[in-house]
Amino acid sequence: MADREDLGTTRRISHRDGWAHVVELPAAHFVIVDGPDKGKAFTVLVSTIRIGTAADNDIVLSDDAVSRYHAKVVGTAEGFSLIDTRSKNGTFVRGVRVAEVFLEPGLGFTVGRTTIQVQAKKREYLAIPEGDSRLGALVGRSAPMQEVYALIRAVAQVPTTVLVEGESGTGKELVARAIHELSGRKGPLVAFDCGSTSPELIRSELFGHLRGAFTGASEAREGAFRRAHRGTLFLDELGDLPSNLQVNLLRVLETREVQPVGSDGAIAVDVRVVAATNQDLAQRVKQGQFRPELLHRLSVIRIRLPALRDRPEDIPLLVDHFLKTLDLPVQLSQAALEALSRYPWPGNVRMLKNVVERLGVLHRGAIVTPAQLDLPQPAEPPARETVRLEELERDAIVKALERARGNQAAAARMLGIGLTTLKRKLKEYRAKTDAGER
Repeated sequence: MADREDLGTTRRISHRDGWAHVVELPAAHFVIVDGPDKGKAFTVLVSTIRIGTAADNDIVLSDDAVSRYHAKVVGTAEGFSLIDTRSKNGTFVRGVRVAEVFLEPGLGFTVGRTTIQVQAKKREYLAIPEGDSRLGALVGRSAPMQEVYALIRAVAQVPTTVLVEGESGTGKELVARAIHELSGRKGPLVAFDCGSTSPELIRSELFGHLRGAFTGASEAREGAFRRAHRGTLFLDELGDLPSNLQVNLLRVLETREVQPVGSDGAIAVDVRVVAATNQDLAQRVKQGQFRPELLHRLSVIRIRLPALRDRPEDIPLLVDHFLKTLDLPVQLSQAALEALSRYPWPGNVRMLKNVVERLGVLHRGAIVTPAQLDLPQPAEPPARETVRLEELERDAIVKALERARGNQAAAARMLGIGLTTLKRKLKEYRAKTDAGER
């Protein structure tokens, strides 16, 4: 779900075929106020909007003083940035030649003999019929998932970067896959985990390297961006990207060019980026651990995946889905399904899948009862109205580690989270304990 202003929102309306979601997406409205194309207007859903005389630009001008690829306007969560793309005659704002500048609402800029004004447009509306129980590999017919489906369908056709937020195990990579499959892009979907790759190798793995670029580089490597050319790059665990590489990533997003390690030249790439995080990036910005300009660049469209505990009505559907796709010869009693629906699921859908798979192995041909579920039980909550999610999560991790006899990989599998995520959470808990917290 996306409930932040201007980052992609939905609302439910009555529709002739039942219910539908109206999806609102941020757009930019361009008006040519002077020059050979005076009077023309363009409304473009926010992304990277290219301006020039070449036919494949988003805004094509007939002005012969304008370069083939003259400038671009990049939409961010904060507004619009104007970037000159090495044009011959330059890009001007208020008579001053600029390389890059933030465009205030209604501010004009000049390319060649053409002056253009840009302003935020009332968002465009796309009505999406409601009722699907799945989209791609995502499963669920709850209201939160219907909002997610509507946003995915709407943004799939827009080449802008998307930020998918949600706890570990909610299915963020499945969102990226659904966006890619609906986008019509011809290239592949390439997944890259920023959290599990050695910091020393991330730059090479993302942007590639030349042969001999460093010790051990016996062969040239393309890197994730080039492998995803004309397709989609899924950047998982984005919050774990080292700060020095955040600058490199921002440059690639803005220029659509990568510079392999050991190379003096840049290589153009046509890549749609879908990033994902289970961290609060705004908080990491405040802590100085994440660059604000990168967050703004990534946050044009946000999709928030709900935790499984917030959509318990989907659990029977998910259990049935896993039983069929994994071909498991087991059934669950109604009481067992109800018990699963009451469980807080700190590892979300991934944890549920692991539990169902375990039940299928241990109870072949049987009807599973609540007593046979053997779920890690959170500790009794403190005597107060609200229990913090962090405490439930920490208790579940402690119990999983106890059952796994300290084996972190086994505990992560029980919880349905990645080993990297488990290690990071343990590190966070130790830091808070050292600081005097529980």
